[in-house]
Amino acid sequence: MNSRNSHKARQHRLLELVALGFILLVGAGFFYATRFEDFLGYTVVLLAAMAPIAIWIGSGTGGIPILPTGVGLYWLYFGLPTLRGGGERAGYSPQHVLEADVTVALFLIVTTVVWSRFLRSARLTKPKAAHSQAMSDRTVVFLAMFGLGMGLTFYAILYSSFVGLLGSALGVVRAVLLAPMLIACYFLGYGKAKGMFSPIQWIIALAVLTATLVLQVGGLQLISGATEMGAALIGYVYTARKVPWITTILVAALISILQAGKVEIRDDYANIDVSAQMTPLLIQKWFEIGLNTISRNTKHESVSDRASLLPQMIRVQTLTPDRVPYLEGESYTYLAGMLVPRILNPNRGSTQVVMNLLDVRYGFLTREETRSTAVGVNIVPEAFANFGYLGVIAVGIFFGIFTGYFTRISISQEATSLPTLFAIAAMVTVINLEADLSYLMTIFFQSAVAVTVFYYGLRFMFGSSRPTLGMKEVVRAAPNGPT
Repeated sequence: MNSRNSHKARQHRLLELVALGFILLVGAGFFYATRFEDFLGYTVVLLAAMAPIAIWIGSGTGGIPILPTGVGLYWLYFGLPTLRGGGERAGYSPQHVLEADVTVALFLIVTTVVWSRFLRSARLTKPKAAHSQAMSDRTVVFLAMFGLGMGLTFYAILYSSFVGLLGSALGVVRAVLLAPMLIACYFLGYGKAKGMFSPIQWIIALAVLTATLVLQVGGLQLISGATEMGAALIGYVYTARKVPWITTILVAALISILQAGKVEIRDDYANIDVSAQMTPLLIQKWFEIGLNTISRNTKHESVSDRASLLPQMIRVQTLTPDRVPYLEGESYTYLAGMLVPRILNPNRGSTQVVMNLLDVRYGFLTREETRSTAVGVNIVPEAFANFGYLGVIAVGIFFGIFTGYFTRISISQEATSLPTLFAIAAMVTVINLEADLSYLMTIFFQSAVAVTVFYYGLRFMFGSSRPTLGMKEVVRAAPNGPT
């Protein structure tokens, strides 16, 4: 009884913190906004983005918080840019900005309603026996260390002469090696919160992660590194139920400095193949440019400006269907072909085919420019480009089912069970807000295959004392039960 009361008291405290955070953010928006329409649009997106967080905490069901993590970023990508005048700088009226924010909020509300049904119908089971905890700790450490090693191996291959020998198999190698890398980052935070790592193991894990991040930054892949650090922070925050403020501030400061110098450093190295030997000098130069840019107060893109998808949403809505006809589902027809690995179908199109289609159709880029760069288009403007508001509602329903199902099968599961690994893969997938639906589903499919192979390899290595698979729970958790 005391444990139950303590749990409920903690839930109330967390809900109070969410409510306080909402009030503070609304207050900040009220004083910061220069137009009432901007404040209203910002508040609508903020409310819709924070609702799943409050619902997940209040339900007490646990599981991997896929939707709360994913939709919370919509505040960063749509709400915050509204306050910063992203729509105004792009030349749009207050009405256009507000309409875009309301459309995003509509998607979030529909998604949340569908997702919450899975929480209400979830069946909680008793925790696993205490004697399995030692094996669970050992497995988590192994998952983190081995997954980080696989990620480092992939980026080492990219810098080596072997990358040319892979040819069309590079995409398969990328999926097999990088999916465990992202899961390993989550377990890095999870294991740290649980105290599972010895001092030596923790030092080794951080060294491997740092080496991987250095190779990524050397390849001008700032977003990839930020995603992996975010996955580690998410694993820690949702396990320890507290924010490591010092680490978070340091990570945010580092990303901000690199973001400030990104444009200049990419111009300098646009036509240069960066070798491993060049990487330390590149990073040093990048860091110096970022610091000088900030210290001179030179105009540069902030992290929120870089993340903004507001102009894409507004442009799609203002042009469709008066000047640009509805796609009527065309962007979704590429999914089936994208699921086939390139090694089996060498003539398969690029995974960015939908992004390129939307970029050219709505004038974000020319066809020639799509060969060297891309402008991310979120699943909400993509849905509107296909079917208008009906498309937004339909994608919201699909997204709610997707996130709800994988959250549900992770409830009352061990951290190293296959359902939990699938849920983590789904969470890492949905935090990529700059991708279209076909790309997201392709990445998740590749990750799910890699995770399955990874998991059964782990079972084979640990033998009979491995954690239970829990596939019966996966079937049981389906909305209609086993068939």
